[in-house]
Amino acid sequence: MRRLLLMIVAAAACGGSPKPTQLAPLPDDPKPASSSSAEVKPATPDPVAVKPEPPAAKPPSGPLPPVEIRIAAPQTTIKVVSGGKGKKEQVRYTAKPGGKQTIEFAMDFTGKQDTNEQITPTIVLTGEAETTAVDKDGTAEYRVTITGMDARAVTGSNIAVDKFKDVLGTLAGLTISGKLGKTGAAGDVTLRIEKPREHAAETLELIRTTLPALPMLPSEAVGVGAKWQATTSAKLAERLDVAQVTEYELIAHKGPTWTIKGTSKVTGKDQEIEGSKVSSITGSGQNELVITDGTLYPSFKSSLETQFTASVQDKSLQFLLKVGGSVTPKTP
Repeated sequence: MRRLLLMIVAAAACGGSPKPTQLAPLPDDPKPASSSSAEVKPATPDPVAVKPEPPAAKPPSGPLPPVEIRIAAPQTTIKVVSGGKGKKEQVRYTAKPGGKQTIEFAMDFTGKQDTNEQITPTIVLTGEAETTAVDKDGTAEYRVTITGMDARAVTGSNIAVDKFKDVLGTLAGLTISGKLGKTGAAGDVTLRIEKPREHAAETLELIRTTLPALPMLPSEAVGVGAKWQATTSAKLAERLDVAQVTEYELIAHKGPTWTIKGTSKVTGKDQEIEGSKVSSITGSGQNELVITDGTLYPSFKSSLETQFTASVQDKSLQFLLKVGGSVTPKTP
């Protein structure tokens, strides 16, 4: 059976051999008909020399238990570089208790090992977001119920879109919940499927990797032209320690709308992962954010590209990871 394989940092381990994350299997490719009807009989094995194989494990019967994955809140520090000009106000995420939005998440992923590249079709999740509560400090509790899964063709991808849609179908029943503070993340994000299908857990790992994370904002009042720096310590694919520094600028503020743009750089010290030395860690990215007062989710799009070298003994491999995402509120 052919499987959809995504190359992640774990591929650097085990002597440089790829160790990919596996998603739900794609449907089998059709098998060609035999060109000959002649029967080939295998040689009769020696019953003394051949040990009996253990019986194949039986698939679990009955409903599967709920699947849940948590994305840890980023550890980010903010430094205001310039306060901007004109009237200064606090730019923030705001939401009203009981507020609802129709949301579309679009996510892209590319993994490359030397010349071997794998590009997934764009993952598209649509859902209904609801702000369930807002505390006195402006922190909103929210829940997004995913109501639709789709895939879009991407140039260079050799993965059949229809088959990829079948994989995404295992996400039926997905909910995304967490807390969003007025300056950004206020807690872990929980991805949960109460009644999962087979292989839902594997597919959910891809969503963990690609789900867009909203930028952090300064706590002090700023004006148009303000610039701030956000420094985040993170683990790429939960293995590689990296530092991501993003320079943000408040481009415009008109009425209830704030427009922010950012550029990112990724760096990392040389480190070891299961016997492999990882070095030359670099990366870059950009994002754009449009916040509208009174709504939970802003309009947001981002891209980030990271490359590194993994070496073991006398063998070295070059890796490249690209992740892109967007959040688009839909007008009812």
